[in-house]
Amino acid sequence: MVKINNMSKQWFIVYCKSREENRALENLQNQKIESFFPKIKKEKTSRGKKTICEEALFPSYLFIHIDQEDGNFSRIRSTRGINDFVRFGGKVTTVPDKLIEQLKKLCYVLNNLDVDTKSLLKKGDKVEVMQGAFKGATAIFSCDDGLARSMLLLNILNQEKSIAFSNKEIKKI
Repeated sequence: MVKINNMSKQWFIVYCKSREENRALENLQNQKIESFFPKIKKEKTSRGKKTICEEALFPSYLFIHIDQEDGNFSRIRSTRGINDFVRFGGKVTTVPDKLIEQLKKLCYVLNNLDVDTKSLLKKGDKVEVMQGAFKGATAIFSCDDGLARSMLLLNILNQEKSIAFSNKEIKKI
């Protein structure tokens, strides 16, 4: 029997072997297991040169999205690079979907990437314009306009106008 909805899927935390998060992530993806490894770009100075490198937001930890009843926990524990699931009081720890969404958004913002509006904003959401001529204005998210832009409904002189904004310029209220 194939389940159509993913309502029983939950996010779990796995503890990885030291410096093997990327190996574990790759092996989980090869097994078709949705996983998330939050990283941020950081500027470092090495031998007088500034370089940009990626660092783990939570070193040695990955988030995985599996069905609690159908998920093969022993297969995941035996995946190369993974030590075990994070537990509190002997019980495997789950993470709310909303927290994962917030972490993804945080990674986009910290890495100065375009906000992934498909997963973060829905039609009708209120947003605030953070930069440009309309800075501080409140608008309503209408739709995506390509990968880096979104269409917003902005009330100008008591008329709603549809205007395109860069995803970097807006944030959800």
